[in-house]
Amino acid sequence: MCGAGTSGSVVAGRLAANPAVKVLLLEAGGTDELELVMNPNFWVKTLRSELDWGFIAEKNPYLNGRAIPYSMGKGLGGGSSMNVGTWSRGHQADWDAYAAEAGDRGWGYEAVLDLYRNRIEHWAGTPDPKYRGTGGPMHVQPPAEPHPLFNALLEAAESAGLPRFENSGGRLMEADGGCAFIDEIVHDGKRQSVFRSYTYPRMAQSNLTVLTGATVTRILFEQQRATGVEFSYQGRLVRVAASLDVVLSLGAIQRPKLLMQSGIGDEEELGKFDIPVVQKLPGVGRGLHDHVALGCVWEAPENMLLPTAPRSQGVCFWKTEPSERFILPVRIHPIRYGLRRDTLLIRAI
Repeated sequence: MCGAGTSGSVVAGRLAANPAVKVLLLEAGGTDELELVMNPNFWVKTLRSELDWGFIAEKNPYLNGRAIPYSMGKGLGGGSSMNVGTWSRGHQADWDAYAAEAGDRGWGYEAVLDLYRNRIEHWAGTPDPKYRGTGGPMHVQPPAEPHPLFNALLEAAESAGLPRFENSGGRLMEADGGCAFIDEIVHDGKRQSVFRSYTYPRMAQSNLTVLTGATVTRILFEQQRATGVEFSYQGRLVRVAASLDVVLSLGAIQRPKLLMQSGIGDEEELGKFDIPVVQKLPGVGRGLHDHVALGCVWEAPENMLLPTAPRSQGVCFWKTEPSERFILPVRIHPIRYGLRRDTLLIRAI
């Protein structure tokens, strides 16, 4: 099992639930037993730290030629150990689009909603059995003690015509737009990452081994069958054979990189680095989509009570054009820069 990020932690935990399956979980980063991770208010400090791969995107002509930082989680929990701590379940339009693209109704909204209700969530807010699950490994809750700034934000959104919803993961995910307090993966004031939820409870099991500081460098093949991996660990290269499967969960950058290093990808690209081709697959490393973050600065009056925690507690969804299928969500992250000047990070996904 390669990668102990958000998806990798789920798969590793699910596999380790079967005592007949032995799981080796390899993670390039380090431990999550850090105040930087456990305190969700420290998420800003994780950016460009040892918890961040610290990529820099290529210069973009649509951004006036700027090359912007591209943060990705490095360590147990991956992005769920360094992000804002919010819980986003995905909109109905997105899930149904995935199902149509894959030709598989299992990717559709109703099927995924059923998984959230019955296998994933433990919702700590007002009971809502139609949309929210209980008894799952992921503790999800409304924001504790919402700051007046976010009450004002949602009131302003309502006055602009956006309907108000009970929370961000229920009926709002079926609407054409709206606003709500946002769900968060915080429990008793501490971050509840996906690793902590799915994998950590099984760490004492003899069939699960978690190795940090282990960077996978190549997939090993017999003809076109993956038989194991090679990884860098404590200054040496180690090879390990897989008795069942090799699972890659390394994120949108490292996964295609590893595939290409292993000979899977565009033949011309691989040829530039004299990498023998195992499988021609021109789509590897292409088609990346992501969201942007826009920063705004405002000055507040001296008597205005500003948030001390730089976490998002509210979200608004709307369409830039009524005919568009996709819905634009915006979250507000207040970050204090001084006694009177603050920054709102408005994240459009």
